Amino acid sequence: MAEQTNGAENRMLDPLFIHLTKKLREIARAFNKYSKYLQENHQITIPQVVCLREVHEHGPITLSALTNIVALNNSTVTGIVDRLENQGLLVRTRTSADRRQIHLAMTEKGVEFLTTSPPPVPERLISGITRLSQDDVERIVWAVDQLAELLREADLDGLD
Repeated sequence: MAEQTNGAENRMLDPLFIHLTKKLREIARAFNKYSKYLQENHQITIPQVVCLREVHEHGPITLSALTNIVALNNSTVTGIVDRLENQGLLVRTRTSADRRQIHLAMTEKGVEFLTTSPPPVPERLISGITRLSQDDVERIVWAVDQLAELLREADLDGLD
């Protein structure tokens, strides 16, 4: 790896960073391709499935809580919720305690959809991961968590 004293220019040329960039693009491309498959064949995308599953798991939940759980920005989650609501999979409800606060809740159709829908990741990835040792799975999860944390620390949202 390039020495720290050589600065950002040399880090860009470091084969490690080039390799990581290529592999992350490969992962992103695979998920985009699978999301398009879901959209074309099941009329839902990966982020929509993830949001639907989180609402199902957490029960009635506020939009801001869902936004935090799925790590997407508020406007993106609002659009996702709009589409899920238009499909009849979610409803917005007001709580009796605070009529201003809106919660998202599953519909019967939404629950039924989840029981028959494909997973938010390709089946081949699931079967590949289940063939790995528990230690290997834990190392992958740790590495992905660390990478996500580094990206959060980099505050890429501020690049807009």
